[in-house]
Amino acid sequence: MNLTFSGKTVMVTGAGGGSGKAIAKAFLDAGARVVAADLTCPDWKSPSDFFYPAAMDVSDEAAVDRTVELYAGRLGGIDILVNNAGIAIESPIQDFQLDIWNKIFMVNTTGTFLCTRAVVRNLLKRGAAGRIINISSIAGKNGFPNSSAYCASKAAVIGFTRSLAAELGDKDITVNAICPGSVATPMIESVIDTIAANTGMSRTDVRTMMESGIPMKRFQTPEDVASLVLFLASDLAGNISGESLNLDGGVVRD
Repeated sequence: MNLTFSGKTVMVTGAGGGSGKAIAKAFLDAGARVVAADLTCPDWKSPSDFFYPAAMDVSDEAAVDRTVELYAGRLGGIDILVNNAGIAIESPIQDFQLDIWNKIFMVNTTGTFLCTRAVVRNLLKRGAAGRIINISSIAGKNGFPNSSAYCASKAAVIGFTRSLAAELGDKDITVNAICPGSVATPMIESVIDTIAANTGMSRTDVRTMMESGIPMKRFQTPEDVASLVLFLASDLAGNISGESLNLDGGVVRD
């Protein structure tokens, strides 16, 4: 099935690499104008004339508002927002520092709020239909040791998604969340490194152990995430809103 987004403008946060890069590239391949934002300007290249790399700190209110206003004005509005930017830092609760806790929430949760607010303001001003897609995590539904801040921040994204779906439905703006499991990105490689260091296991054994707990016996890929994002952004998903869809190879079954 080929999806086309010709004439649409998409903003993807956390687009410097991993899933964000795959999402941005998928939208470019589908004909969209893509604002690919990250903390530092993405340095990957695209042959598309519709590629707009941007530096934006999602936790900085002024920077978010400025960037959205700039590209919305330049490109005629932003139609689709993918809140992908996120960080994960592990620590036992007794050692968890408040500044680290706050940093995780500022990026994962407050960043999602700030970007969404800015884009929704633009959509409402234009009276335009829109799609908001938040990248949460199965960590927002399950608990994992030493990941209290990450799990809590991603659970908050799910609650935010559900609330906005109820709030914005009559404006023809859908709001959904995707909850990936273990995606083959630098973030999961860092988790593997941490487990290996704490247990003395080899990285290969850690990876095998993690994949063995997935019914489909493999990590998800950034392209898996991108495919679901494009579906939710398409007309095919026009009556889907308020959902938090698992993308984890069958780990969480609810």
